[in-house]
Amino acid sequence: MTQSTVLDNPKYSYLVKKQPAFFRVWKKLFYYYTKFVFLWYTPLKVYGRENIPDTSFIYSCNHNSHMDVALLAASVNKSFNYFGMLAAKDYWFDNRFKRFFMRIIMNLIPIDRKINDVRKFSIDDTITLCNAFMAFDNRNLIMFPEGTRGNPGEMRPFKTGGAIFAIKLNVPILPALVFGSHQAWPKDKIFMRPTPIHIHILDPIYPEQFIQGNSSGEFDEDIIKQAAQKMTTQLENTIREKGKIFYG
Repeated sequence: MTQSTVLDNPKYSYLVKKQPAFFRVWKKLFYYYTKFVFLWYTPLKVYGRENIPDTSFIYSCNHNSHMDVALLAASVNKSFNYFGMLAAKDYWFDNRFKRFFMRIIMNLIPIDRKINDVRKFSIDDTITLCNAFMAFDNRNLIMFPEGTRGNPGEMRPFKTGGAIFAIKLNVPILPALVFGSHQAWPKDKIFMRPTPIHIHILDPIYPEQFIQGNSSGEFDEDIIKQAAQKMTTQLENTIREKGKIFYG
């Protein structure tokens, strides 16, 4: 008997194959709505599109606003069908209504928060779902290295989670500097303001610059952590250096 895996769970089927037309259409409509907003209300200018990899990637930027996910999608001219985000399993996946509602606008991939240093849903299962999701139509992940929205115009220290995923998935991180979203829709504000926004897409960072596997292609966990720290340092330095031009 073949042992079932997380990929066989129907709850996550939308991550591993083509989604039903209902959800694809709604994500596309929401994408066009945001494009309209970014054209007329908060005019968006994008620089560096030539840096976008031909393969799947993890898109990472400074995070100051509710609108950053939509901005990143618009900056590479891809609808929300082509992006996934990690989301707390205990909050978003244990309620049928939440699962249905979020599938209309986003592809959420479950990750379990540690309780007493233990995850009920393993990180390997999360990696497996990410890998399957990205393998279909070269889809991508959005991960904010600060972990949460910072104060307007400020950047928190970067966490290594995105780099660890990049190494384990063997995909590049695509850094970007977002300027203006902290003024257009700042934290704790309900409505957007008509403010110009700029996104600078920077050179991709490839995991093989920091780590090499053994003869079987496997990585030691300690080596992964060390490489992820170096990769995160380069990511943070890259975005902060660009940010000095705008934030000072």
